[in-house]
Amino acid sequence: MAENQGEESKFNMALAYLKRIDIILTHCQNSAIKQDIDSWVNLLRSLYREAIIKLNDDERNEILGINGKVIDINGEITKEQATFKNVNILISNPVNKLMHKGTILFLLDALETKLRDKLYEKGMLLPSKRDPTRAVLRKV
Repeated sequence: MAENQGEESKFNMALAYLKRIDIILTHCQNSAIKQDIDSWVNLLRSLYREAIIKLNDDERNEILGINGKVIDINGEITKEQATFKNVNILISNPVNKLMHKGTILFLLDALETKLRDKLYEKGMLLPSKRDPTRAVLRKV
């Protein structure tokens, strides 16, 4: 019986973990809708901290922007430049933050998409109620 309690405890912890990620993602969506840059960045950092245990070094470096291309605000902005490093470069200067708000929002959106993709790849998202894998649990 003690073994089952341990397994149940692991399951409950995993469910709480996934629920926490789900809550952060909901808040990210709200910050994106409001175009609240500061809140969105902080939420994405929290999301990254939740995901970090499943990411390998290359994935971490890609998201952080380590060894990545530093953004050139006068050049073309691409999704590949969506890293915490590049976002921090733009938001650390209040003038840049105002002048390049559209670029920052684009980068935050792309960064959130990268994080969501990684969470999905690693099985760290709660399944949708419409997910076919849950079909056996639904009443017909």
